[in-house]
Amino acid sequence: MANLPAVIKVDNRVEKYLARNNQMKARKDPWNSHFQTLAEAFLNRKASFTSTISPGAFLNETVFDNTGELCAMQAASVFMSMLWPDSSRTFVIRPVYELRGQPGVEEYFRFCTYQMQRFMDVPRAGLLMALQETEIDHQVFGTAGIATLEGDDDSLPVVYEAWNVKGMNISENSQGFVDMIYYTDQKTVRQVVEDYGEDSVSSQVIEQFKAGKYEDKIDVLKILEPRKLADRAEGGVLSMPVRTLHIDIANKIIMRESGYAEFPVAVGRMIKTLGEEYGRSPAMMALADCNSLNALKESIIVATEKQLDPPLMVLDDGRLGGGTIDTSAGGLNVFNSSGRQTGQRPVEAMFTVGEMQSAEKLVESFKQNVTQAFALDRLLDLNNETQMTAYETSVRDRMRGGSLGSMFARRIAEVYTPTIERTFSILYKRGLLGVKEQGLAATLRKAWARILGKPVMVVPAAVIAAVEAGLDVYEVEYISPAKRFMQSEKLQGIFTAAEFFQKMAIIPGAEDILDNVDFDDMAKNVINYSGAPATIQRVDTEIKAIRKGRMEAQAVAAKTENMRQMSEVARNAGSAAQSFGQSTAQPGK
Repeated sequence: MANLPAVIKVDNRVEKYLARNNQMKARKDPWNSHFQTLAEAFLNRKASFTSTISPGAFLNETVFDNTGELCAMQAASVFMSMLWPDSSRTFVIRPVYELRGQPGVEEYFRFCTYQMQRFMDVPRAGLLMALQETEIDHQVFGTAGIATLEGDDDSLPVVYEAWNVKGMNISENSQGFVDMIYYTDQKTVRQVVEDYGEDSVSSQVIEQFKAGKYEDKIDVLKILEPRKLADRAEGGVLSMPVRTLHIDIANKIIMRESGYAEFPVAVGRMIKTLGEEYGRSPAMMALADCNSLNALKESIIVATEKQLDPPLMVLDDGRLGGGTIDTSAGGLNVFNSSGRQTGQRPVEAMFTVGEMQSAEKLVESFKQNVTQAFALDRLLDLNNETQMTAYETSVRDRMRGGSLGSMFARRIAEVYTPTIERTFSILYKRGLLGVKEQGLAATLRKAWARILGKPVMVVPAAVIAAVEAGLDVYEVEYISPAKRFMQSEKLQGIFTAAEFFQKMAIIPGAEDILDNVDFDDMAKNVINYSGAPATIQRVDTEIKAIRKGRMEAQAVAAKTENMRQMSEVARNAGSAAQSFGQSTAQPGK
């Protein structure tokens, strides 16, 4: 993303954007108290929606049971293992149907898959950290986003950031997707000067920086919104369909104005109610049970303490040495019981705690409810102790996939696929997904070919034409447990069909039934739906080359065998003729 060389210090648009931000904040305010309660129960390090917490503050003094937080963390971890189990090697890029069979297209998109996986796996890109933070926010708050941004150089062309629901005010388009974000980010004075430069920040920030107040906080409003056609310039970043503005809220200065070709932040909602922009989460369903569990555990702790160290009863006419009772280990108390008329002891323990078995059962019930709210019983599937056949296991997996499929599908559609598409766009524009065979690019390609000792990937002409026409050129296919759950019905159907055709083909007269099956397509689908690595699948051109070579080898072998048979026939004929001549030359024959 390129920046403008200069920023106007006074801009009458600032007030309009700040007013719009206040409107979106007011719409979000009812959620903040809910988010605060959720954070206190499930993720207390983020309990700052309606209160201010200091870094490093101890926030667990009112938490007596951490089942909720453990379940949220475990559910986030399982979702990651289901949706992104093998880092970026969880997906492959394949050409759209219209481009399949075009020269070099399949090889090109295999190269694209490798390049994207390579750059997304760079640790400094921060993708895994962003996904982990986003998943835990989805489980607790129901709304979170990942920003896919362009890096500074080709060694780190793409970087990823987690955008949390606390800072985001969002708005949807008519299709229900988030297309407007007002994100408030708190930066230090040093970070603001480094990110935007001294020429773009306010004089107050410069004064703070020169005074050495590097750690003072500055609230920066980052705006992402659609840019109307009437507002687009002729060229450059101001002509792009997505507008971005960075505003110093306190000093009312636009520090950066630019644009994106596509929306850079993928905002996902765990569960969404019609008419609401923000999502709902499993933690919201588990909140009542989690709070009840916490209160019950506190009562059990108090009751257990009373059982271990019960309160004491002292007769009002008992006289104790020193006027106090020493209940410590080895403590010595002197009693004067003179004048006592009864045989009752002057000091006795008071047992005020009833039976605790019912409380313990209630604790287990609350824990089970919290676990079920996060779908851990289906995500982990560790509760089944029954021996099952392979078919029964596949049926069980299909049932699990059906019950979890909607959650997986929403996450794929709102977060993972937009992030992959945005990554492809950045890498393609920077020439890291191949070069175009024209002008300077051709010269550079040849230079790199000499250096590397091998050809550099060239973007096929069909792909270039489709991209320039604004058409889709690829599809994202996932290789993950979540996708296998969602596709297990298809995979089982292929195996059932294969078994049927195998049995039918051996029936006399039914051999032609195999003509109904495209075995190449069946093989590709088995690879795709089973979760096997995409690298084991050959592209069509390789398959054609192998089969052509096999046919040529078979033709040569047949020709060789034919010549051998002809030579054998000739040799046998010659031997027979020679034997016949010898027999006719003998006397008496």
